[in-house]
Amino acid sequence: MKKELFILGSIIIMSFNALSQECNCSESFEWMISTFEKNDAGFQYVIDKKGLDDYNKFTANFKEKANNVTSVNDCHRIMLDWLHYFRKGHIGVGIKGTGVKDKKPIDDETRQKYKNEKTIDLTDKQLIDILNKKQNKNPIEGIWSDEKYTIGIINNGDSNNKYTAFIIKADSAHWLPKQVKAEFTVNNDTKTYSVNYYAQDHSKQICQAKFINESNTILFLYNDYWIQQFPDTILTKNERLFLSFLKEKHPFVEKLSDKTIYLRIPSFEYNQKEYIDSVLSKNDKLIKSTPNLIIDIRNGTGGSSHSWENIIPYLYTNTIRDMENQYLATELNAKEYESYAKNFKDTSISKRCSNIAKKMREHFGEFITLSNQKYSIYTLDKVFPYPIKVAVICNKYNGSADEGFLYDAKQSTKVKVFGVPTMGCFDISNVNYVNSPDGKFTLHYCMTKSLSIPDYCIDDIGIQPDYFIDDSIKEEDWIEYTKTVLEQQYIKNR
Repeated sequence: MKKELFILGSIIIMSFNALSQECNCSESFEWMISTFEKNDAGFQYVIDKKGLDDYNKFTANFKEKANNVTSVNDCHRIMLDWLHYFRKGHIGVGIKGTGVKDKKPIDDETRQKYKNEKTIDLTDKQLIDILNKKQNKNPIEGIWSDEKYTIGIINNGDSNNKYTAFIIKADSAHWLPKQVKAEFTVNNDTKTYSVNYYAQDHSKQICQAKFINESNTILFLYNDYWIQQFPDTILTKNERLFLSFLKEKHPFVEKLSDKTIYLRIPSFEYNQKEYIDSVLSKNDKLIKSTPNLIIDIRNGTGGSSHSWENIIPYLYTNTIRDMENQYLATELNAKEYESYAKNFKDTSISKRCSNIAKKMREHFGEFITLSNQKYSIYTLDKVFPYPIKVAVICNKYNGSADEGFLYDAKQSTKVKVFGVPTMGCFDISNVNYVNSPDGKFTLHYCMTKSLSIPDYCIDDIGIQPDYFIDDSIKEEDWIEYTKTVLEQQYIKNR
């Protein structure tokens, strides 16, 4: 199967703590414009659609803004807003950092900056003792965790409908134990909360929080999931599976019934390929002997098409046709593909990267392809009788290589897609990262453009599901809903 080498992270916006850095924003902005215009494969495509006059007026306005800015953070916002003129995904600029090699001074300075924040003078053990003695606790009271923090929540004593979240464990720089992380007020519906949430920089963000499962052990707020650690709760099978969906970083398989197998793929990053292939190998007989397969790729990271190439045989029914990519040949892009060639252990990928770089150097300023055809065809000799039906679950956080997988999967007569439209960042792809001359910013742009555009566009549109799952179905129930649909179809088809 001929696939693109890299379709990297869909929404990568590198944002590091810049503290009080200053910069020459005008110079950085000019560098970004020049670099992007010369090297991004989607630049001219957008100019052709929107017109050069519109682009020049837009850019002149942002240049004027940049002339009046000296703060790195303010400059970053201006640069990012300018870039989003072109597209939403596979594009961005990040603050690279302070240039200080030793991180300890930064941590010390950060601690000093936030050391006088409000606190709750409790340890986790003290909180547990209080809650064990308390009658009629609110479901939100307890100990919670996400990927960054362990947090305690308790009624603040001033009101029956107000609760305070405080840090139990964090990074010890931006947040210290006992500092207040959030303040909750119970809404009139008694099921949701209005929240003052304090972000990493301790700025107050106003948001809403709600439980997303019946046992009130998974809390959603500020685009994040908090999972209850105390009190202990007996979870349903669906809740346990949903927690695995949220927490597991590697792929796994679970048998849902005699008719349905569930395969969770958290990421198609290239470093996940060995884990994906291992799970497929261990469960090969099970997958090939079960009528239904659910592949859940929600909240994906993008990555590499090579990561999912061994999934295709399980869902394959007929020839898969893919449009080729054009590569914009520039010195910067050629260097990146030469770097790929040196770093990939897979000799076939390394050789392909080397060929791309070589051809680029022969055609600077042009779009090149490695094939004389606009498309590639992938054909297998065998169609497995099982699984009979394959469902792929996706959501708005799936882009890039995730969409590449869906693009191919939807060509199989076995496959139906469940969920909501995807992110829409696929047509302009294969990301490169370059640092600004002053070392304060990192620009990422794309080196390739699909030959499917403008006739068939995915960018800023997304891939549409066959079965739209509306918000009346809780996210924890998406798997069960998909399973039910597949098994009903199985009964009808017998």
